[in-house]
Amino acid sequence: MNKNSQIKISWPSLWGLKLFIFIGSFFILEARIFSEQKISYPKIKIAQGFEVRLVASDPLVKYPMLACLDDLGRLYVAESDGRNLTTRAAIERELPRFVRQLVDVNGDGVFDKSTIFADRMTMPEGGVWYDGALYIIAAPYLWRLEDLDGDGVADKRDKILGSMEFDGRANQHGPYLGPNGRLYFSGGHFGYDLIGTDGTSSGFSRAAGIFSCWPDGSDVQVEGQGGVNPVDIIFTSNGDMLSTCAIFDSFGGQRHDALIHWVPGGLTQRVYGRSLLPETGFRLPATSRWGQVAPAGLMRYRGETFGAAYVDSLFACHFNTRRVVNIRLESKNGSFVTKEKDFLTSDSIGFHPTDILEDADGSLLLLDTGGWLSWGCPFSKRAMPEIKGSIYRIQRKDISVRDDPRGLMLSWNSLNAKDLIYLMNDSRPAVRDKAVETIIGRGEAILDLMSKLILESSDSIFIKRCLWAVSRIKSKSSLTILQKALKDSDSGVRQVAARSLGRLKDKTSLAPLTELLSDTSQSVRASAATAIGQLDDKKALSYLFRNLDSNDPIHTKHSFVYAISQIGNSAEVSSYLSDNRYPYRQRIALKVLASLGSELDSKQVVPLLQSADSNVREEARRLISSRREMRKEIIKIFSNIVKEEEQELSDEELIEGIIIAYAQDSGFQEILLNTLNDKQIKTEIKIQVLSSLSFLDLLPDPLQLAILIGLNHFEPDVRMEALNIARRFNIKENILSKIKIIGQDLDKSQKERASAIQVLVRHQGRLSSDLFFFLVDLLEKKQTQIILRRQAAQSLGSLHLHLLTDGQSDELLKIISEASPYYLPEVIKPFTRGRKHTASKDHVVNNVDWNLLGNRLSLALEGSPGLKTIGNSQRQKILKTFSSLDGSATNKNLLNVMGSSLQSKKKQDVEIDSLIGMLNLGNASRGRVLFHEERVSCGSCHRVGDQGGQLGPNLSKISKIRQPRDLLEAILYPNLTIVNGYEYYTLRTTDEKTLGGIIQRENNTTVYLKNANMRDVRVPRDKIHSISNSSLSIMPSGFSQILSQQELLDIVAFLQTCR
Repeated sequence: MNKNSQIKISWPSLWGLKLFIFIGSFFILEARIFSEQKISYPKIKIAQGFEVRLVASDPLVKYPMLACLDDLGRLYVAESDGRNLTTRAAIERELPRFVRQLVDVNGDGVFDKSTIFADRMTMPEGGVWYDGALYIIAAPYLWRLEDLDGDGVADKRDKILGSMEFDGRANQHGPYLGPNGRLYFSGGHFGYDLIGTDGTSSGFSRAAGIFSCWPDGSDVQVEGQGGVNPVDIIFTSNGDMLSTCAIFDSFGGQRHDALIHWVPGGLTQRVYGRSLLPETGFRLPATSRWGQVAPAGLMRYRGETFGAAYVDSLFACHFNTRRVVNIRLESKNGSFVTKEKDFLTSDSIGFHPTDILEDADGSLLLLDTGGWLSWGCPFSKRAMPEIKGSIYRIQRKDISVRDDPRGLMLSWNSLNAKDLIYLMNDSRPAVRDKAVETIIGRGEAILDLMSKLILESSDSIFIKRCLWAVSRIKSKSSLTILQKALKDSDSGVRQVAARSLGRLKDKTSLAPLTELLSDTSQSVRASAATAIGQLDDKKALSYLFRNLDSNDPIHTKHSFVYAISQIGNSAEVSSYLSDNRYPYRQRIALKVLASLGSELDSKQVVPLLQSADSNVREEARRLISSRREMRKEIIKIFSNIVKEEEQELSDEELIEGIIIAYAQDSGFQEILLNTLNDKQIKTEIKIQVLSSLSFLDLLPDPLQLAILIGLNHFEPDVRMEALNIARRFNIKENILSKIKIIGQDLDKSQKERASAIQVLVRHQGRLSSDLFFFLVDLLEKKQTQIILRRQAAQSLGSLHLHLLTDGQSDELLKIISEASPYYLPEVIKPFTRGRKHTASKDHVVNNVDWNLLGNRLSLALEGSPGLKTIGNSQRQKILKTFSSLDGSATNKNLLNVMGSSLQSKKKQDVEIDSLIGMLNLGNASRGRVLFHEERVSCGSCHRVGDQGGQLGPNLSKISKIRQPRDLLEAILYPNLTIVNGYEYYTLRTTDEKTLGGIIQRENNTTVYLKNANMRDVRVPRDKIHSISNSSLSIMPSGFSQILSQQELLDIVAFLQTCR
């Protein structure tokens, strides 16, 4: 690019502001730009006593995402080009994004010069200015970008480390400079394998997390894992690390974003992927739990300009709800609780705050990216690139700006050492930061004076700042200063000293650190335990075990267990198993031994199955079940669990794990069959046993009897589980005969008969006329439950064309001609599988009949209400099925029908717009009844209050976060609006099978999917070749054909009451 390509604007002639008073503690600011372009700027409400100025917009900047400032006040903006590219290949081909440098030339607080600092980048997200260069994540690498000649353009681009997977959604963020001088950054769940300059590595995983390294790219560490997409990271003055996180979990069918307090080695309550960290058993909770707000930028306010109420508080951007939240942290039990309030909000549809940062004068810079983004975070997947973004400055009213906020007028090189050190107590954050870097530059020579000033000071804030600087001057004198600080009266100072010594791996500090394991502060205890784990000295194990306390809060418990795991040493850990006086120590020893995976002496573990402490018994069971060398003990555990009156979730997981591990064992097979036959065993256990068998890769021949036992059971739920196994595996003729009897049994429920027929179709590819027309009847009766109708459509879609009778072919074509968008993609499938030239002589279709069939199909499709929902892939397969007719009239008819039915985005908008004007006609009471009615079955997948299923998002508060237009779009065109956390994933296995569904849960060994039939699918990780997420929603299209217009309006009216 041209290195001199810059944009300069004289702002005073272009913009003006109007302020309006808003009732309450907010006022509305309306920014109007007077230019040749007609641009609509958002109305913004902000806390009383503050004002907002527009400081950059189009053409200086168009779609700002994230930003950072350098030591001269220049702003580096990671910017989008306004497109939503959705594959890595497309992004690497286009290299569409860039980093922009904005400069305030005349010092009036408004940016008036724009230069492209670094062009042709993938996805720059974040950034920090450090040591004369911009460090920034742009997948797949962490980069260092340096401007060597001062022209505002990066001449040097160095890859610091990599690599990270990406697909166009916001996924990696940072880096952020920690107080210890390390770079921290976050990575989402698309995959990574980080390798540092010194060869250290994270290992490969898809589990999102927080990572760190030194600025030269060495010493790569996984700091914590969890959630789907951790975003911005901040540090408290004590060194506590917090981050925002998109999709912290989705328990109960409802997505939760969150603020997380991380501790080293921590796993959050849900980890989406294989964790690289040991399981301590103490998962980190959310510090603040939000709804689907799509958290973005996060900052800690370090200045004084906003007043004491805001010092050290956090500001968090919520992209989806168009607001900035102010968060006050309060220490409690080794972590934090929060007090939150809205600081800034907007009702403007295109306003999306993505980053917020503190400028040197104490004002805040807020980035609004505009309306372009539709891939990933937004509620609506409707891109609106015509709505450009802007940058605003938030200031306190009637506050004069302090002179020289960056300390540019100070003679840094000639400052005496004492004055330089005291600048770390300056009220200007930028001056404090510059003082730290200057002190580090002076090296060990300044440490004696620093030690003296620390001892003389009673100001804990000043002492902590000094200690962080000391920790970055790596020398023996630094370690001595830090060790002395371990005895300071202030708990924050002790925390900083402990954290620093652990990170520096100072083994001489082991003794004083062990004294802090019994400190009165939980935060100090956790920091000391973490530091001791980093020292990796097995002499510390006895201190850690002696100071374990079952009453500790979660963060402290985790820190102790993680430290023990880091040190390892199975032999010494095992020694704590035999001391029955301390069951909590036994429990922790079992947890650690499970994570270490080393050989065990069964004589030490088996007695704990009889422990008086239920938690110890549970841990012993869990550990033994994972060890095949303990077969005898494991089978005994299984036999005991299935007879227990009450089962916990951990017991259910244990039953499943044991069955999967031992199903090929002939002795265990006999126990399983006896369990299914035993009348004393509860029905719920039998269902779970059968469910676990359906997860096997291969069903052993003796266990075919388990299917037959299940099919003969008096409980329908047991028979349904047996049918699920029969659908998965090749089964014997006597079992198929039994299943056919169920399919024909008029006394069985429609659901059970439909499931039995589905098994028959899967194995035979054809049906008798009575069973075929039973499915047709289910499909055509509008009072049939919608999920059951879909199951009937799937069964009809599994039939083989060449095995259909003439009457069945006629009926199938009739169904296709009338099928709604909801069912057509299923019932059309027989025509997508090609012509069976290898069929037996009785079932060969001759060319004349094949031509006639193709012609009849084109006529059926031509008038089909659901034609527009057949995707390109299916269209191509249908054309390929009849490819032998190339050039024929039939082939041309099919081509014409296939090419004319794709619905344009414009038509979709027109349909939604027409309904928007009719929303007042909807009746919420009727909509509530309809929502839970079996015919529509919205409640089968979605939960409202305490009713409904959990396959799809929880809709209990949907109207708080979705506009009526969003609701209509989601119902009519679900593929346009896929909620994060409910993406449809496609898994390719090593044996070339394709499985699909929503990921319900994951652990280190297994991924569990829930498919469209709401069946659980278990996939071992070692059998997964690849995982990709689809642009298709698990919710099928076509509800407009099932619902009348009035019913659609009624359902939307009901959803609008869900608050």
